[in-house]
Amino acid sequence: MMRTDIIQDVPLNDITQDKFGREPVVDLIVGSINQMVSTDHSCMVYGIYGKWGEGKTSLMNFVKSKLFAQGKDDGIIIAEFNPWLVNNDEALLQEFFKTIMADADSLVREAFKKYGSLAILASKTIVNAVAPGFGSALAKGIKWAQKALEDSKDALSELKEKASEAIVKSGKHLIVMIDDVDRLDKEELHSVMRLIRQVADFKNCIYLVAMDVDMVAKSIAEYHGKGSLQDGRKFIDKIVQVPITIPQIPHCDMEKLIKELLIDTLQDATDKKQIEDISESILPFIGTYRELKRYCNQLSFVLPCMKGEVNILDLCLLEAIKMIDAESYGRIYERENALRHIVDTAPLLSEDKGHEEAAKNYEAAREYITRGIEGKLKEAVLDAIDYLFENGSIDSQLDIDKKRLNSDVYFQKYFTQLVPSELIPDRELDSFRGRLLELNEVEIAKQYDDWLEKYSASEVKRAALYTIRRCEYGKERCWAASITAKALSVCKVAQGLPPHVYVDPDVVSSFVAIQIIHRYLFVQDEKYAQVNVWDADLLDDTFSFIFEKAEMNYGMNLLASSDSIFGSGVYNGKKTLPILIKRFVELGFDKQFKYSKFLLITLFNRWKRIDTDGFNEFAKNLFVNPEYSLARVLNKFIDGTDDGQDVVDFVGLFKVQVPQINERLQGESQEVRESHAAKIYASNYRPLLEH
Repeated sequence: MMRTDIIQDVPLNDITQDKFGREPVVDLIVGSINQMVSTDHSCMVYGIYGKWGEGKTSLMNFVKSKLFAQGKDDGIIIAEFNPWLVNNDEALLQEFFKTIMADADSLVREAFKKYGSLAILASKTIVNAVAPGFGSALAKGIKWAQKALEDSKDALSELKEKASEAIVKSGKHLIVMIDDVDRLDKEELHSVMRLIRQVADFKNCIYLVAMDVDMVAKSIAEYHGKGSLQDGRKFIDKIVQVPITIPQIPHCDMEKLIKELLIDTLQDATDKKQIEDISESILPFIGTYRELKRYCNQLSFVLPCMKGEVNILDLCLLEAIKMIDAESYGRIYERENALRHIVDTAPLLSEDKGHEEAAKNYEAAREYITRGIEGKLKEAVLDAIDYLFENGSIDSQLDIDKKRLNSDVYFQKYFTQLVPSELIPDRELDSFRGRLLELNEVEIAKQYDDWLEKYSASEVKRAALYTIRRCEYGKERCWAASITAKALSVCKVAQGLPPHVYVDPDVVSSFVAIQIIHRYLFVQDEKYAQVNVWDADLLDDTFSFIFEKAEMNYGMNLLASSDSIFGSGVYNGKKTLPILIKRFVELGFDKQFKYSKFLLITLFNRWKRIDTDGFNEFAKNLFVNPEYSLARVLNKFIDGTDDGQDVVDFVGLFKVQVPQINERLQGESQEVRESHAAKIYASNYRPLLEH
């Protein structure tokens, strides 16, 4: 079973839950705070820096838990302020003072109440009155604020000082924790920074502010118009006295976590070895624990449809690209032909030019796909693309077997996340494979016929190879090839072949001969580079069944496609060819000579080799029997060429029968004797006999 529940992305609260060895950092922060609160001090700001998902909130929670565990004797009051709950200066200050007054004593609350009320009033009447700026802008802002408040009973600065003194007199130390400031917009972020720097920088007050410092610096720079990112960092440095960067997760720890979560997510979709390969492959794409959880959640929604239908490693890599950049993922789909080295103009180009054009298109596609991605992530995506499309458009059977993205059969599946309607689902093929041992040739052929009602002949042929290649190498695969070859020869896709079609990969007879019989019923001896028959009895049984049960046209085409097998010297077909020859003889002259010259020559050559006497008897009768048209025989074999090759083949076949042919020809009409075929024969046969 695969994971169906969602991995929750919630911050951790207990240090015992930590997976990344953050406790030493937590201890340093807590130790620093404890030293700070041992005496009175000015406002201090700790910055907890880290990217989204790197664990800033968890680290803040760990610090808070350790401080709480110390008890109340340390005089520490912890307040958690959430600025993203409000959306203007007035509400921000109201929420802030409400938060910090919650656990303060009466004198501190009274001081905060007075100061806070006036600060809120100021925010209403002069928005950004004390807005921080660079150089003279800051002084101008403060002067403006002071002028606006000069008629107040107590100056804002005096009330602020009294609030600080109240905190000191209370013997308490206020720790304000502010998280997720990098999620605020420019205006909100600016208000929080002003709050920390100018409005609430009380004595005995410590701020812990968690942020993605680069994002905050960029926002501050944008707020101030033409400020640069470096200016933004300098501004933050004026506020934060203690910058603490979240330590990077060691690769070994992240890889361990990836394996753990992938094992849980993938479960029975793959094996342990491949999970290790997947972990290593996606490691460059995973920067944080949050990204890992998000990635596994993403996979959990894809896998139920894709399990058993695609290569899991390819799928995981493709989903990793989708996670870090959805546009790049979409561009892979757009550039299928370029990535698979398919060139639309290939027929017009030389082989070298075609390869050159394909390589050029591939490089352009890589750059287009990674546009907008930089640094190590770009390298990771480029490496992934090269792995996914390493074999170009070869569409090798091995890539199809492995259900690779770079094969035409499987490419669409990865993006539709459905089985295209023109393909038989691999799950259905796996189920069929599981029942193969229980079925006979007729039952298998019936399954092929059922598939032909919904799918193409090429898809049925793919199903046949899929079944064979998932059988264990050796006797089991050899047997599967035999029964598959027999079933294909009697199903509907093998019926109705014309008598002139021969070796053509689109014709099922050629497919059976070349892709099944030759490839799986024979084995090559690696030591001696010699081809041998796996099982002679099984091979005899296969050809015997086909030559007896299949349509005659199919048998003739299969023989032509298998000619290299019968001519190899390894298998002569003495036990099986007589079956096809007998059926051929029974056809009679008219039906026999409907077959193409190529098919007839192939049959006659094989017949002549295994049964010379029988063939010569047939050939003699062919030329002496007046019921058989000599003109038709001559025109079949000598069909119009002037180079004499037709006569070479003809005389080679019927050399023994030349006397009967000549005698018969003398008795034919002048029209027959003057025919092109007869004249070409007459002018060429003598030298051939002498040779």
